[in-house]
Amino acid sequence: MKSNLTPNLTPIASAVAVLVMSVAMSAQAQQAAPAAQEVVVTGIRASLQQSLNQKKNNESLVEVITAEDIGKMPDKNVADSLSRVSGVTTTSAGSAEGSFGENEHVQMRSLSSQMTLTTLNGHTVSSGDWYGPNIAAGGRSVSFTLLPSDLVGSVVVHKSSQADLVEGGAAGTVDILTRRPLDFKEKMTVSASAEAAYSTAAKSTDPALSALVSWKNDDNTFGVLGQVFSQTRKLQRAGSEGVWWDKTGANYADPALAGKAISLLSGATLFEQTRKREGGFVAAQWKAASNLTLDLSGFYSTVDAKNYNTNYMADVINPVNGPGWNGVSVKPTTPAVLKGNTINSVFYGKDAFGANSAGAWSVVEDVAARPDAKTDSQFINLDAKWVVDKDLTVTGKVGTTKGSGKTKDVGFEVLSGWDQGAGYTISPEGIFVLNVPGGATFTRAGGGIGGWGSYTESTDKETYAQADGELKLSMETIPSIKFGVRLAKHERDLTKLGMTLDKAGTDEKIIPDSAIGNYDANWYGNLPVNPTPGFRPFKISNDFVASWVDKYATFTTHATQQEFNIKEDTSAAYVMANLQPTDKVSGNVGVRFVQTKMNIKAFLPGGLPSYEQSFNDVLPSLNLRADLAKDVVGRFALNRGMSRPEFGQLAGNDLRDTQHNGVGSNPYLTPIRSNNVDFGLEWYFAPKALLAANLFASKLDGVIAYGNSKLPYADASHGGVIAMYDISSPINTQGQLTGLNLAYEQALFGGFGISANYTYADGKQTDKVESSTCNGKAAEDCTLYGTSKNSYNLGAFYENESFSARVSYSYRDTYKLGNRGGSDYFQSGNGSLNASLNYIFNKNIQFTLEAQNLNDPLLTTYVTDQTKIAGVYKNGMTVYAGVRLKY
Repeated sequence: MKSNLTPNLTPIASAVAVLVMSVAMSAQAQQAAPAAQEVVVTGIRASLQQSLNQKKNNESLVEVITAEDIGKMPDKNVADSLSRVSGVTTTSAGSAEGSFGENEHVQMRSLSSQMTLTTLNGHTVSSGDWYGPNIAAGGRSVSFTLLPSDLVGSVVVHKSSQADLVEGGAAGTVDILTRRPLDFKEKMTVSASAEAAYSTAAKSTDPALSALVSWKNDDNTFGVLGQVFSQTRKLQRAGSEGVWWDKTGANYADPALAGKAISLLSGATLFEQTRKREGGFVAAQWKAASNLTLDLSGFYSTVDAKNYNTNYMADVINPVNGPGWNGVSVKPTTPAVLKGNTINSVFYGKDAFGANSAGAWSVVEDVAARPDAKTDSQFINLDAKWVVDKDLTVTGKVGTTKGSGKTKDVGFEVLSGWDQGAGYTISPEGIFVLNVPGGATFTRAGGGIGGWGSYTESTDKETYAQADGELKLSMETIPSIKFGVRLAKHERDLTKLGMTLDKAGTDEKIIPDSAIGNYDANWYGNLPVNPTPGFRPFKISNDFVASWVDKYATFTTHATQQEFNIKEDTSAAYVMANLQPTDKVSGNVGVRFVQTKMNIKAFLPGGLPSYEQSFNDVLPSLNLRADLAKDVVGRFALNRGMSRPEFGQLAGNDLRDTQHNGVGSNPYLTPIRSNNVDFGLEWYFAPKALLAANLFASKLDGVIAYGNSKLPYADASHGGVIAMYDISSPINTQGQLTGLNLAYEQALFGGFGISANYTYADGKQTDKVESSTCNGKAAEDCTLYGTSKNSYNLGAFYENESFSARVSYSYRDTYKLGNRGGSDYFQSGNGSLNASLNYIFNKNIQFTLEAQNLNDPLLTTYVTDQTKIAGVYKNGMTVYAGVRLKY
């Protein structure tokens, strides 16, 4: 049934509707409301008041985070701060992998992150990624791992669109505003911070340093600012994975288990990473004349993300497919346990494997080495403001931005000769408890060293220019109009090279005994890994694997079936009228016209070498704000937004050679268009207090679903032989979203304060697609990707003149991560508890103690239904202690 809240307007109808409404309101014209009085305050309660003042006085639906608010919580990148905003959720995982322990992408309206646009000072920012599948995915959403919280002056979250915002955020826009030198009160400002971060999982203490210097002349006409940061963090993630889910054959040796889902490779995983984020921001402001201001800024950030992921796997492929893969399956040694249609517990004794000469091994260890993973982002931007006369102001912006990501992704794989069998049991928490007697010892049995790998590199760059004008009118009902144009040239390029392994690197005899060790005790985050008490799996050292990659692996052959180049030219123009129909009603109405032209060069099985597309969009918007009572504000917003497809959805692919499945692309995708409506009510019932409710709905045209098909690709792990792969390919379809935001904030007596917000979102694919998971069948799942039905934040603080404390808990429900091989992957519901303590020693020195992820929850991903576990992970807690200096 279609929701009555869901807007269903064509672009032209929307434009007519908003213009008619603005004319009707103009007929009720009265004198404009006076400007709000500025209030200067400091501290947590100050940041609360500043944020609420900006929210209350804004003409559209926004949330504001100040630098003060960020500084009172353990926020290490901008996404950490956004995670507590009403109606905003964050994600730290991609389509099939678990969390890597840091918030990376932001979602608004509980829609996929590709529908949220992030800008910095109003312009776009290019970025890359360090993880191979995410590089291949070619996302447009900026990776927040590159944006440290030190960069922020404030963050404005636009929940409703308006014509003068850059297009691309069908769900909303996040604009990060940096500090500017002429905004500081003092002529010279110097601040610095030094922190030590201790990870309970990695058992490592690492430094983080940042500094800011701002200077301006006595006339306040010229100023310069510089910021630098260097932050190191060691991560360790313990995990348990169902690496390869399959089904037993119809003629399986045990008829009761025929056609049931079974984990052929069940892994205990250890992810280890050192991240080092370094960079800086510079800005210069010059009031060249009383009516002309120039603002030049530049930014560079890089993240070195060297990492290793060791997966120690119980291998039951041979018993299920027959020893030596001869097709003659073997019954489990002990009775298997079923949970629905999934084999929840199974064990095959040593007699089930056959002889080693037939290719039978019970344990596989796979070390994925990414020794040079790296990503970066940079931009140069020039802003200009020219006050032509008392009625006309012209602003301009021109700049260029570039981001990149690169990594070698090499699998070092050894097989340990069978000893006493192998199997697994899935615990009630979804953990694979491995049953591999004797598996603590690496037994050389002629399996050799397997090798798979690639080198992936992407670049993303954009050059842009825009000009805007604001003209004051002599009309009380329409005090001014804004207008402008924007041009941008964007290019995304992906290069992928296959790995060639020297034959000398395949002999397991080259592994010295000194490189064979065991996992540390309690390495698994207090999760069971084996029924044997104190079991410690064998481990080939990361240092040896890195040296093996350097010595035996070369990357020279282009994997043309995964490479692409996309050029995208956009042009936009808008006109927007600011409205003041009565002394209690204000807002804006406008329309933005956008043209997108794409040239796509990519490989598709049986396809063309290049594709061209062009799209025209009309994006009307209306925002109304009404003072319904002394401290009660009502809001209404109606707009049409758009988001372009991810670059990796248009071209390229991400293949899994072992499982012969993957995610493909579709160069015929069109943009996602959303018709959005919001009704809001805000009650500012006391100083530094808010009670708010907001109803929202979106009609989504072109929202992404995934079709499933068998397609031929070259299997890089078997010399490039052509094989059929089970591929999920993105397709445009229809969807809708309805929801509710509730928010409460209040500074209480005695320095205490509390905050809470809750979001309900019901997102559904409304068109059935036979080849997708929303297909009209009994077991269909039509929820939208990225949508959590329930999410909430709870927080409390205490503050006096010298001490402040704050605690917050953020939670979101289960949501779809993505689709691979025709199957949906889900992230289980989870929450994070964070806390901070701040002590002001004097006006120049402040001490901090902060903690992230205090509750260290299990993060579970699963395939299609919750009996087929893809992974369970723990990232540990991180504690930060530091000092902040300001002069």
